[in-house]
Amino acid sequence: MNTPPGPARLDLTTCARLLDVRRYSLKRLAKRGLFADPAGTEQGRPFWHETTVLAWAAAKVPQLADRIPLLHWPDATEPAPYLGAVRLKNAVAVGWRPEPGPLWTIWTAPGHPGWRHRTQALAELPGAAAFAVVSGQFGGDGPSLQTYTAADLDNNSGGLRWSKLSQIIGQPVPYWPYMLRIPELLEAWRPGAPAVLAAAIPDLDTTPLLRLAACLDDDSPAQRVLVHQARIFQHVSTSYAEQDLKILAEILNADYNTPETTVVAATPMPVPAVGRDDLDEALRRAGWLDVLARTDTLAVRCVEEVMKWDGGNPFPYSQLEDIDPGKGPHAAEWAQRLLPHPAPRTAAFRVLDPDDSAAEALIDPATDAPVIRTEDGKLQAAVPQRLPATSPLTELVLDDPIWVRVADGTLYLAPLHSYYGLSWGYGGTGPGSLALLIDRLLTDVNCLPADGANGAAPGLEELTETDWPKGTVLTRAQLEAARDGRPYTTGDDAGDDIGDES
Repeated sequence: MNTPPGPARLDLTTCARLLDVRRYSLKRLAKRGLFADPAGTEQGRPFWHETTVLAWAAAKVPQLADRIPLLHWPDATEPAPYLGAVRLKNAVAVGWRPEPGPLWTIWTAPGHPGWRHRTQALAELPGAAAFAVVSGQFGGDGPSLQTYTAADLDNNSGGLRWSKLSQIIGQPVPYWPYMLRIPELLEAWRPGAPAVLAAAIPDLDTTPLLRLAACLDDDSPAQRVLVHQARIFQHVSTSYAEQDLKILAEILNADYNTPETTVVAATPMPVPAVGRDDLDEALRRAGWLDVLARTDTLAVRCVEEVMKWDGGNPFPYSQLEDIDPGKGPHAAEWAQRLLPHPAPRTAAFRVLDPDDSAAEALIDPATDAPVIRTEDGKLQAAVPQRLPATSPLTELVLDDPIWVRVADGTLYLAPLHSYYGLSWGYGGTGPGSLALLIDRLLTDVNCLPADGANGAAPGLEELTETDWPKGTVLTRAQLEAARDGRPYTTGDDAGDDIGDES
């Protein structure tokens, strides 16, 4: 059996190099018995181990603390003085002064997990010896930490357990859930203070939604969808904070840990549980149509925030299609009916043109969906999630994009869910979603879009997995036959039965 090598043996020269001090100084201290005790002797000469030397330096030589990793700092014999809180860029620093020197815990703001402003922290926290950046994740005994010395801000010295941080400052470390890292809360905290009850920071900005809601008639569809969406934002962030506290409690209450290392500084205000389907679908549609039709800056900001949240899933249209009117008769037919959109542009155009830079704004009069013309003359359209048709489906056109025609002759872009796309010619999610959409359109032309890739009749799934030539037109009769498992024929070759297993 191979015996693993022991720790490296350092002589006085390597000890001096480790601490970045002169060898003569260490030799003088060693002669006086003031240096770290040797780990042993080798050929009559003393040697030391790195951990012993670093622990000695952190405990005995305060001027070296800014180059000694926190892992080697000594445990406090009494609570370290509290230094308060200081706001930094995208973070708040909370500090103590243990014996080796000022130590600051850095609490990054939500949305800024990869904190990169250590140089700025050093400038705004003069005299700091070390930093412990508290991540949003957890380790074996508490929140995960990234630690840095003031003399080496580029390298995470790592390895520090939450319990060791508590031992260094001689008291429990305050903990703020990630979504409760609110600067005012951290600044107001003092050792021994009870946990405060506070509203979690929403992932996205609820301010424009609530401000616009305050400007609208009470209980109007637009007001209701705005308040509802703001509550969704708030509820999700509150759930994140509650989950953080649940994980922390499970860690601290484990048999191998001690809860005394941590004090919870803030807990989230409860928010009623809320879901997208709590509002009637017709009300949601009407409310967002009202918001999207507005031209004020608050409505624009509301659209931007909801797009960040889930791609605009609540909107009547959220996915985009690029359309070249010069390629294919159906694209040309659809493009011919577009009308110029008068200035100012509505908030709906933020779905298509976040920078408001498109040269020409258009509208599809059949759906009221926005369209823009790009610099190369091509069109980009917002695709409705539901068709406003009043007559049934008559044909489906497999093209780029996919088209739907109804009995009154109107041609529409095939409706799209905010997440699922449509395609054909292989076994996968796109064809599965197309089969589901066809199944629904045959039953109700005003149906919801395909919100999954499963659930269609097997015959329709077989049809959409077939590699049809681009431009293939499938009639209602053919689609119904496929759905029912009956033979059907292509429009180009009525003599070929497809789907006949005989």
